[in-house]
Amino acid sequence: MIGRGKHSGGYTLVEVMIVVAVVGIMSAAALPLFQPEVAVQLKSFGQIVASDLEYVRNLAVTNNTKYRVAFEPAQNRYYLEHSGANAALNTLPDSIYHNSANTATKQYTDLDELPQLGAGANIAAVLAPASPPTAATTIEFDSLGATTQPAETVIWLTSGAGEGQRFIAVRVNPVTGLAELDEITATAPAAGS
Repeated sequence: MIGRGKHSGGYTLVEVMIVVAVVGIMSAAALPLFQPEVAVQLKSFGQIVASDLEYVRNLAVTNNTKYRVAFEPAQNRYYLEHSGANAALNTLPDSIYHNSANTATKQYTDLDELPQLGAGANIAAVLAPASPPTAATTIEFDSLGATTQPAETVIWLTSGAGEGQRFIAVRVNPVTGLAELDEITATAPAAGS
């Protein structure tokens, strides 16, 4: 028989609740340490966009035709399609990335569906710096790898919020069709930048 004054070796509900609360507080404090910095995440997304643009440019050169990337910032995605005269090339090569919106003639890249740790990235703007500056919805590559636009096209990506929000520009040279990443900035894109 166990007496009233003796400890039974178990824990009371209050003790368990205190331990759970302390572990929860420690986990919440440590979680940001396991997520990559916003700048690192943003640069990774910029590299994905630049790589996709290089792929489209290479398709145009290889097949001696035109391909374009159309941007849908409201859906945070873009898609590839053939835009040249040869209808036999409208069916795109199989993609290794599955997207439920893909068809035989359109391949989508949805930034929200890409693997990520921490904050994702959003398409902030797609601009064709010209006089006057204009918003762009597509980048088209010709059979020589150049873009069909007369001016550089800039895809602005953003990640983070408030004071921690950052931006990166992916610039596409109209003559070479090559994409380059700018440095990360805290300044939002202005029309024509």
